[in-house]
Amino acid sequence: MHFYESSIITTKDGLHCQVYGNEHPDKGILIKPKYIPTNKIECEALQCRFLSGKKMNRLNLWAEKNGLANYLEKFKKAYPQYIYQSEVHDKDRLFFWAPKEHIERVYFPREGLAELMSMPEDALDEHLAVVYKFVNFLLESGLRLKDFGITYSTLMGHYIYNMSDINLVVYGKENFWKLMEYMERAEHPSLRWKDEKEWLEFYKKRNRYNIFEKNTFLNHMISRKKSEGYFDNLLFVIFAAEKEEEVWFKWGQEKYSSIGMATVEGTVTDHHSSVVRPGCYTIGESKLIDSDQDIDVEKVVFYSRDYTLLAYTDEKIQARGILEKVEPKDGKPYHRIVTGYFDSYITDRREEEFIKVI
Repeated sequence: MHFYESSIITTKDGLHCQVYGNEHPDKGILIKPKYIPTNKIECEALQCRFLSGKKMNRLNLWAEKNGLANYLEKFKKAYPQYIYQSEVHDKDRLFFWAPKEHIERVYFPREGLAELMSMPEDALDEHLAVVYKFVNFLLESGLRLKDFGITYSTLMGHYIYNMSDINLVVYGKENFWKLMEYMERAEHPSLRWKDEKEWLEFYKKRNRYNIFEKNTFLNHMISRKKSEGYFDNLLFVIFAAEKEEEVWFKWGQEKYSSIGMATVEGTVTDHHSSVVRPGCYTIGESKLIDSDQDIDVEKVVFYSRDYTLLAYTDEKIQARGILEKVEPKDGKPYHRIVTGYFDSYITDRREEEFIKVI
């Protein structure tokens, strides 16, 4: 079933959730719980917010690992209905979902942005005025208003000026790539890109110093991540959502069996689907560098947005993650490396998994 990434779902149990990916099981929507009421479970290691009249924990997958693991075990017991046991993955894979019968409301980014842009400008507060101005700047790319959506705190209405980000979604991979071409050459007095100091804060926060040499990391982030920057000093992040006719896989059409951890090197043959989640780099001339197994790896798949816009066609990459055998309903079996399943954040894989250009 197709359902757009980055929509926001509230559940009948009071959870605020982010739609995770564009392909989903038939009876529910894959999610990441974003804000979770503290009446059943609470975690001091997670940030607290007061939303919708409730004290909430904000789920941060980069929180202290043992505390996070303990919290997720409690979550499974308190909210078992939001844990999805995939029929096409190994039992160890962790997925969250919102069964259709537990969904209270869906906040659609495209509809929310259309409403915002129809507002009289003098009725907008400082945060919304910047969003309005930024969207008009992006429309100079040639994309249409219906190609964009606004999400997270702006969509939900609990933003804080000078603290909350502007989070936009672009519908369609072709539209996203077109926008990135525009952003590479765009100029505006209110636009600036993240500097070295700001990228290095991210580098430390996400433990990237264990994986990337500093100058290599900075070179790739500064030169390629035109989906992140500042507009009128508000951080913006632009996401991509796949249209149904352009998805690179269909949920339920393949079965995945884990072989174990592995590291692969290969040359990117297609990076077009590296801007969505889960994202994909198709590779050729692959070689497992920590195994004697003669396995041809065809795809490097990631669930973390950190790896979008990282590598381009004809560049050589190295990736470490779960090696899986993929058995399509139609077609020949193949192998892939996957980084960033939810269960990786509560194991040593959080520090081990990576994708990098070499």
